[in-house]
Amino acid sequence: MKILKTIGEYTNAFLDLIYPSKTICYICGGTLEENAKYSLCSNCYNNLPFIPEHHCTKCSTPLRMIEDGPICRQCKDTNYYFDRAISIAEYKKDVKTLIYKLKYSGHTYLATTIGCIMADKLKQEGIETDIIIPVPLYKRKEKERGFNQAILISKYMAEKTNMPLNIDAFIRIKNTKVMHNLSRRERLENVKGAFKVINRGTIANKDVLLVDDIFTTGSTVNSCSKELTDNGAKSVTVLTFARD
Repeated sequence: MKILKTIGEYTNAFLDLIYPSKTICYICGGTLEENAKYSLCSNCYNNLPFIPEHHCTKCSTPLRMIEDGPICRQCKDTNYYFDRAISIAEYKKDVKTLIYKLKYSGHTYLATTIGCIMADKLKQEGIETDIIIPVPLYKRKEKERGFNQAILISKYMAEKTNMPLNIDAFIRIKNTKVMHNLSRRERLENVKGAFKVINRGTIANKDVLLVDDIFTTGSTVNSCSKELTDNGAKSVTVLTFARD
């Protein structure tokens, strides 16, 4: 098992030098209070669109108050291979900005904030797993971007929770299309057979925490979860920063 220790560390150390994370809010650029968490000022943190209490207990989608729950209609009609998907906030406002800057503007230091918030959510929910598996990118896409944001986020989660992180046992073998313009059916077809466990011994009989940045329709994490459970994972819990 390879525990991630080097990817992004030099980049993050350099960014820490040019971006004073201990004093400046990552969202508004204002001065941080002494007790500020996650390099966000209290105003920006409190204004994040956190998932409301009335949400689907299977996929975390917010429910309208007139909906009984605890499971949304889509989860009732869908065969998901994961046990539960947890998200921190809705994919709008500053959450969307944070993820966009991390993925497309090279602001990799934001993985620290996102990863630490997600790690604290695990502790809040009382969730402990045997291994953290980030959703993999296709190798060519990862090379073009320079990093896999799910790996960077998972790295900080692993450091804060002391859960082992593995980035070698599970890979993406299909260069899938960009998903945001695809229908639900097209998304399902797009990720079909896209992932592969290459070290079954690492996965078998393990409670797996599958980590990604965004949960939209669940097509990607469900395809991952199917491959993981087909290769012996005892359970799969999905954790994402945002729920679209």
